[in-house]
Amino acid sequence: MRIDHFRGFDEFYAVPWGSLDAVNGKWMKAYGKELFNVLNEQFGNINIIAEDLGIITESVIKLKEHTLFPGMKVLQFAFDNNPLNPYLPENYEKNCVAYTGTHDNDTLKGWFEKLDESTKDCVIKSLGINGYECTDTNTLVYEIIDILSQSRANLCIVPLQDFLCLGSEARMNTPSTLGNNWTWRVKKELLTDDLAEKIKTIAVKNGRYKTACIT
Repeated sequence: MRIDHFRGFDEFYAVPWGSLDAVNGKWMKAYGKELFNVLNEQFGNINIIAEDLGIITESVIKLKEHTLFPGMKVLQFAFDNNPLNPYLPENYEKNCVAYTGTHDNDTLKGWFEKLDESTKDCVIKSLGINGYECTDTNTLVYEIIDILSQSRANLCIVPLQDFLCLGSEARMNTPSTLGNNWTWRVKKELLTDDLAEKIKTIAVKNGRYKTACIT
């Protein structure tokens, strides 16, 4: 289970009841540590992913470390020419969940095709991709998925739209917009044996494939 806005368990922004806006609100300390301690006592180790994207304070980091919940790494946020960018695959810690993108991001293909040329070059150089042809975005998508899968992240999540090399027409959600969100549906004919084999190949190559165990 993924907890969105994990920082809200450390601090939350409180607005007086009846306010017409948030001007008079203030940050208040939450009791996340105590809550998660109780949950752990009652249910044992719980599988939770902490959404820790955006502005994260030191106290949020400490709470995440206390819970041992893995945070999130979104590859699309990695390319600012900073070799220490925490979203670059080589900078991932083991206890994290790596994404090509989330439901709020464009598809990998749609995202890349919208980048300016200098940022495209940054992506290619930062990931060490050689021999890329600008007209072959589908191959690049699989190169990026493969590189993400090679990272130390305990878990990698790749949306089906990326494995299918679909563009922005298959984007799931655009935040702060109305109308066409959450309408994409996969067509049965796209779920082919060839697609399954491509996914399996990457998973096996990078030690992320587990065969069924029948006893």
